[in-house]
Parts: sequence; structure tokens; C-alpha cells
Amino acid sequence: MTPSSVDRSENGHITSLANFETPNLEMIAKRRLQLWAVTLSLLIFTVAVLSLVLFWQKVTLEVWSPRVLLFLGTVLLAVLFSAYTIAKELQLRASTRELMDERVLAAALTNSLREANVVIDSGKEVNLRLDLEQVLETILACSLDLLDGQGSSIMMMCSEDELRTVCSKGQSSAGGARVNLRSGVAGQVAATHEAVLVNGTFDWSHYRDDHEEYRPTSALSIPLTSDGDLIGVLNVNAKPDREYSQRDLRAMSRFGEQAGSAIAHVQAHEAQRKFAHPTDYQALHNPLTGLPNRSLLLDRVGNALARRRPPGNSVVLLFLDLDDFKRVNDSLGHSAGDQVLIAFAERLRMSVRAGDSVAHFGADEFAILLEASDAGEASMAAERILSDLSKPFPLEDREVRFTASIGIALEPSSDGRPEELMRNAFTALHAAKERGKGQVAVFEQSMHSTALSRLDLEHELRHAVEHDGLDVYFQPLLDLKNLTVHGFEALVRWNHPERGVIAAFSFVPLAEEAGLQPQIDRMVLQETCARVKELNSGIFAANPVAAHVNLSPNTIREPDFVANLASDLEGSGLDPEQLVLEITEGVMMRDVEQAASRLRAIKSLGVRLALDDFGTGYSSLSYLRSFPVDVVKIDKIFVDEIEHDPGAVALVQAILSLGLGLTFEVVAEGIETSEQ
Repeated sequence: MTPSSVDRSENGHITSLANFETPNLEMIAKRRLQLWAVTLSLLIFTVAVLSLVLFWQKVTLEVWSPRVLLFLGTVLLAVLFSAYTIAKELQLRASTRELMDERVLAAALTNSLREANVVIDSGKEVNLRLDLEQVLETILACSLDLLDGQGSSIMMMCSEDELRTVCSKGQSSAGGARVNLRSGVAGQVAATHEAVLVNGTFDWSHYRDDHEEYRPTSALSIPLTSDGDLIGVLNVNAKPDREYSQRDLRAMSRFGEQAGSAIAHVQAHEAQRKFAHPTDYQALHNPLTGLPNRSLLLDRVGNALARRRPPGNSVVLLFLDLDDFKRVNDSLGHSAGDQVLIAFAERLRMSVRAGDSVAHFGADEFAILLEASDAGEASMAAERILSDLSKPFPLEDREVRFTASIGIALEPSSDGRPEELMRNAFTALHAAKERGKGQVAVFEQSMHSTALSRLDLEHELRHAVEHDGLDVYFQPLLDLKNLTVHGFEALVRWNHPERGVIAAFSFVPLAEEAGLQPQIDRMVLQETCARVKELNSGIFAANPVAAHVNLSPNTIREPDFVANLASDLEGSGLDPEQLVLEITEGVMMRDVEQAASRLRAIKSLGVRLALDDFGTGYSSLSYLRSFPVDVVKIDKIFVDEIEHDPGAVALVQAILSLGLGLTFEVVAEGIETSEQ
């Protein structure tokens, strides 16, 4: 039962502990003594009356005389009161049995909690946060087992006037619920420190679980206190066929005091350990966000895999990675990036369900440990998290938005080993990022073989780069006016010993990820400059041609790129005007000022610049004026559509008109027919 939602009722009622009389064994014994004292006094009085009447008459009484009627009335009163006394005695005995059962229940709850505390206190190397989680889970497990409940949750104070669910167990728990004091049942319990019993049928129009069979008709909400201070609220939902009683309420109230003290004890112990051994805490938590780090998460994954769970539930690990987070660092600085990560971590905490663990590995890598019944439920949780994270983050005088990629791994894929579950989640994350931004991927065994193949391929590519295994091919650029060779575009190919010739689009993403692309681009530049210099000194001496070289944005951002380019031009002897560097719009997107400065430095060498794949990205016309671009290349997708799409024709004509007006050269990629 979501405590905050039970505000309205149809046929239900809410009763606090104050509405019930709270008996004890001493009170029952006192009532029994009073009752039998009165009864015995009445019997003695009856015998005295009979003796007095007989003494007065000295003879047999006359039938229906006033004295006889008085005597019979006294006897009848004594009999009735004796019957009443016997009935009350049976009732008091039942109350005694109920009170003893209540004490047994409370003792069982307290003993279970005490055993958990002994285990925790005896642990020497248990991490700080895990102690508290163990206590909370023990409290929930005890309450569910001994009260035959179907779901329970613990809400704790997250501010002066707000409660938040921090741990839940079973069906229909108040996962992630937040309530203000005096709002809903839990809020009232927190405000008054008074336990509440809820019985009946309630309005579930805004209940978070759609399964009607899980909607309880009886629940307990108990304050968790320590030395009079509120720690939190414990909520327990009964199974549909069970209705809690005042005995359960009283037992749980007593248990609530013990549970609150246990939580306060652990919190104080954590604070003391954190103060006394700050290095231990720092070794297990990310210094920026305070979230558990990889080591602590690995420990929690191991505990989760070893812990007994409800049937059908699996341990699930989600790996998250922010898309384009580097753009914030590059454009706004690392301080702004840290602010975003802190806000992202807090948003992530608020997005997950109660009992889920959030970790921060470093940079923009996060993880979430949770339980789910299957991959579908885990994917729904991931989509919900992505939805929460899609809202803008305030940053100084602007707002920034992010998408994230999520990889999911379920317990059955890990063979019970936490390291393997983490590896599988990372593999799934990589698959999600390959699909694009804001994607979710669930681990499959085929991904593992793909990842191994990719690792082998990366090793082979690195070997090829270091041992001249890449070749440069030249594709001619034709002048459509006279069909003469106007230049060449350098294309890199990988001559794989087993797979044959591999085109750039098949291995460039891998090279980018492995950090090899700047090295590849440098090799292509050096060979292109040397080869084109040779061509222009030979067959193209009369009409020198230009060489076009595609460069990765990461290559251009290399600190020593401009110096290396100048060195390569000087070493080859190539006229800088005969070199055209092709860049994509991605170079300009992250930091406009830095990109403009870098491009101007390149232009200062005499090299020309071409904007590649124009029309497929953001295609801001301001780039054509703000950046020193000499050539614009129309993407092949527009050229392919010219013959049968009037829209493509209009776009190409517009780009040509821009070229004439702004005096830059226009190159169309992939022309294959005369009509084109």
C-alpha cells in the first residue's frame, strides 16, 4: 500500500493506537481480583440474608411471603452475578492468551532484529552503507514473515518535512514514494508519532501498481522512533485474505521502538566510523557524488546474488553512460561538468525504486543494481529512468539536456559471479551505444562473442597501424564542365590477412573508440602529401591537382595537430593550397570558439577546408559565415534522390546558389549518371 495514497475511503476506516485500550497482565490480574471479590461478597451477603430470615421465622417460611420473595431475589441476583463473573473470567483469560501471543510476536520480532544487530556488530570489514541496508531489510523481512504480509516498506526523513521510501520488500510496496508530513497515512504517523491500523476498501485510482490482486485491504503504519525522535515510518500490507487486528498493531508498535533504536544505532555507528576512518569511506565512494564506486558495487552485487529472493526475481545490473557529456566539459569547462554530474547523480537517486543501489564509477559512467522478474520489467525500469533523465538540468544561466545509453544484464547470464554480471552489463552498454543515443540493450550471449571478436579486431587493427597494414587509395574528383581530373580524395583501406580489403566505414568507429584514429589520420596525411606532390611534379605538372583528406574531429582537437600538419607539409614539399582537409559539423558543435580558432590556425598554413556531408547534420548556415570554409560537399544521399525527388533537387540547387553567393566550391559526392 502506498501510504501517501490512502487518503480517501469507500468502506474503509483508519484507527490509531489511541482508539484501542491497551491492556497488560497486571491490569487483567487486578480486574480478576476485583471481580471475584465482588462475587464472593455477594455470596456472603446472600448466605447472611438466608440465615437472618431463618433466625427470624424459627419455622418454615410461608410461601410467597415478602421475606421469601426477598430471599429468592437475593439468590437470583447472586446466581446471575456468578454467571457474569464466569463469563468475564473467560474473557479475561482470552485477553491474557491474546496478550501473551502479542508478547510472543513482539519478542520474535525483537529477537530477529537483535540477531541481525549481532551479525552486523560482529562484522569487521563491512562497508558503511551496507550495514544500514542490512538492518532495513531485516526489519522488512521480520515484519513480513511474522505478520504474514505481502509487502512492506520503510520511509525515512529526507528533509525536515518530507519522507522518502528508502527500502521495500514484497508486492505492492511504496517504491520511490515521497510524502510530506501530515499528508496521507504515513505523513500523519510521522507527524503524530502514533501507529495506525488501516482496514477496509479504499480508493485506488492513483495506486502505482495496476494488479488488483495485490491491493491490500488491511495495513499497518508504524512510527520508528529513538529517544522520542522520529527516524522513519514502517508500512506493512496484509495479504488480501488477511485483516490485521489491534493485537498486531500493539505488537508492531513495540517492535517499532526497537527497530527505530536499531536504525539510530547503525546511523550513529556509520557516522562515527566515517569520521574516524575517512579513508575507508573515500575508498568505497566516488569523491564527487558520494555514490558507491566500482569496488563497493561489486561487493553489493555479490551480496545480492547470494541473498535469498522472492521466487521469480532476478538480480539485474544496469550500466549507464551519458551521451555527449564531453561536450559540456569542452564547451563550459570541467567545473560545469562536475555540477552536471552531481545533479545527474541526485536525479538518478530519485529515479530508482526503493531498495535499488546507484553507483558512480567515474566520469559519466553510472550503474544501478536492482531486482526484476524478467528482461521486460528491467527494460521498463530503464526506460523510466531515461524519461526522468531527459528533463533539462539547470546550469548557471542556461539549461542542458542529455540522453543516456543503458546496458542491462540479468542474473542468469552471470553464473552467479558478480564480475561476470558487470562484464555483461558493460557489453550490453556498448551494444546500446552502437544503436545510437538514448538506447537500451539487454545482454545476450551473442553480444559476448561479438565483444570478443571486436577485441580481437581492435588488436589486429592496432598491429596493422603499427606495422604499415593500412593502404591509401585515391578516388578522382572530376570537373563536370570538361570532365577533367580536378583532384583526388584519399581513402584508407585495411588489407586484412584473412578478411581481405576492409573499407574505412567498417573499422573507423573501432579506431575512434580505441584512440587510434589520430594516428591513422597522420599516416594518411603524410602519404597523401607525398603522393600528390609526386603526381603534381609528374603527370599533373601543367594542372596541379588537390588532395582531399577526411579528418576525424578527435584528430583536429589534438593539441599538436597544427604543428604536425605544418611539419608534414614542409617535409613533403606539397603546396598547402593543394591540400583540402575535409571536416564534419561535429568539429564545430562542441566549442564554437575553440573550433573557429583551430580552423583559423589551419587556414593560416595555406590549407583549404571543406565541410563534408553537408545537409545530414545540423547544417547551420551560420557555419558557412563563421568558419573559414572553402568547399562544401553535398552528401551522397541527396545526389541519389535527384532523379526522382523534387525536394532533393531543390536542396541541391539551394546549396549551389549558396556556393555562388558565398564564393565557395561545391562538390557533389557519388555522381554516377549523366542525369545526376
